[in-house]
Order: sequence, then structure tokens, then C-alpha cells
Amino acid sequence: QDDKVCRIGDSAFGIILQDVTSPVLLQLAAEKINRLYSAAISEMDVSFQAKVCIGIASYPDHANDAKELLHNARLAAEAADSKGEPYLFYSPESVATLSMKWDIQADLASAIESNALALFYQPKVSIATGRVIGAEALLRWDNGEYGPVPPDVFIPVACDIGMINELSQYVLTTALRNAAEWPRTGERQSISINLESETLQDTEVDEIISSSLSIWGSDHIDLLLEITESALVADSKSNFRRLQSLRSMGVGISIDDFGTGYSSLSYFTNIPATELKIDKSFINDMLECGRSRSLVETIINLAHRFDLVVVAEGVEHPEELNVLAEMNCDVAQGFHIAEAMSHDDYCHWLKKQ
Repeated sequence: QDDKVCRIGDSAFGIILQDVTSPVLLQLAAEKINRLYSAAISEMDVSFQAKVCIGIASYPDHANDAKELLHNARLAAEAADSKGEPYLFYSPESVATLSMKWDIQADLASAIESNALALFYQPKVSIATGRVIGAEALLRWDNGEYGPVPPDVFIPVACDIGMINELSQYVLTTALRNAAEWPRTGERQSISINLESETLQDTEVDEIISSSLSIWGSDHIDLLLEITESALVADSKSNFRRLQSLRSMGVGISIDDFGTGYSSLSYFTNIPATELKIDKSFINDMLECGRSRSLVETIINLAHRFDLVVVAEGVEHPEELNVLAEMNCDVAQGFHIAEAMSHDDYCHWLKKQ
């Protein structure tokens, strides 16, 4: 009768079991709760089933005070959910990845607001002439506690906490402002930025880009938006209309990481793309795998049929560049050309070309 149940979130409840310290008894309690609430519920001829994920933490084994006890129990519950388990006992090892994610969520929000992120630029060169035609802006974050955090870790976090649009706005304005300062080479340069699916689906994205171009645009710089296949296919009709609007502003559209998605080739007839980027996995395999080589050549020929500029990502060896030249690929990007650089280093590198 001393046990207590309280609501601690929209769909989260805390259960305080007094004087229960045995792991066996805690496990039995978790199994009983899971069995009770996981059973199908019928109401007004509608049947549904609740999903229950339980995190278990005990005092003093897992915490020094009530606040830490609740925090660790919630961590264990989320870890159980992510692992597909009905319940999970707290341990530093079982929640390590999740704990890092929570810390990154808090730190990322602060980093976005304080402009603590940085853009690096990786050059893109014409395979036929060797001349630099532009660069891709790549977002970098050096977290004080965890060190460099990869984009494939912190960008999904930005989506989860609803800050991906703020992040995209930062990348857009910073990249345009930096590109306007690039040394003039006598040819037009492009600045490529990656656009996430959530930002593409924002009804105000075309207005945001138009405003950014009016403030930071330059007469020798073209803006190119890189969008993955999966982002293009999601809500494709509205996305295509939005891309048409962006194209009318003179913004280029690049299909990024081509070949890794599950889209139909039929969308080639609808999307107003100007560029296609072949995923680096195909480029890195083509010297050793005849099928990959044939696939790369087929993609290049197909893209040229649709008047698309073809970019090979992840070019790391001169032999790869030679094969791509034989296939009439247009542009190369990768470590063989140059690694991503800070804005100042890129300007210095560009002057020497």
C-alpha cells in the first residue's frame, strides 16, 4: 500500500515500489505490468494494443537522489524502446548511446543559437578541364565533451528536437555569405548545400531561400540544393511543386547519393533536377567490381539523357578519375581532389588553382 503511481509525461508514468530491492522481484513486477497493459483493449467495437516499455532503476544502486533515480529510469525505458525490449534494468553500459544522444540534444540547441557550428567546403572540379566549378558546404560540430560529432548523428537529433529548419537557415546564410567572398576565378562557381526532407516540406522554404539570396547572393555564385532520393520521394507532389518554384529563382537542384534509395526511375520525368551525384560506394567499388563499373556508366549515360550534370562522389584515387573520364562523367569530388576545408583555407586553396 506504500507503492505510488504518478504521471511524469504525456505517455510516461512513474511507479515507486517501496522496500523492493531484489532484482528478481523488480523483474517480476515489470513482467506483470507489461502483461497487464500489453493485452489487447476493446472499446466500442475497436480493438487496440498499447506498447509498454519499462525502465528499472533502484536506490541506492543506480542513483544518489530522487532526481537521478527518475532520470536513469527514463533512460532505461527509452533504451528498452530502442532495443525492442519490454523492460531494461539501468546500467551505464545499457544507456550509454542514449545518454550521449540526450546530451547532444541539449548541446546542439545551444550550439545552433550561439553559432558554434562551422562550415567546411569540399571542392568540385570539372573532369574534362580540371578547373574548380564550385564546392559543397559540409556542416561540422566539435562538441566540447564528445569531440567531433558526425553529421549523421547530430542532424537526426536536430530533426527530433524540431531545430532542423534553424540549422538549415544557418547553413544557407553562412554558405552564401562565405561564397560571396571566394576569389573570382573567371568562371561562375556554385555553392552546394544539403537540404533535409523536413526543410524541403516546410511551406516557407522557397521564401526563406529567396530572401537569403536577395541578402547574400552574389553575381558570380550559383546556389545548388542537394536533396537525397528519399527526401524527393516523400510527399513527392508537393516537393516537386516546391522544387519547380526554386528552379524558377535560378536555384539548381541536385539528386544526392543517387543509387542508395528505393525510388522509381519514373520521377526523373517530374523532378526539375540539374545535377545528379553518384554515391561514393559505387565509385569506390568500380575498379574491383565489373558490375559496379557497368552500373556507374549506365547511370552517367541515363543522367546525360535527361541533361543532368553528373558528379562522382568520393573519388579517392587517380585510377578512379581516369575511368570516370573515359565514361564522360562531368564532375569529380573527393579526397583525391581535396579534403573539406575551412572557409579561409578554401579561399587560399582556390587562389592557387
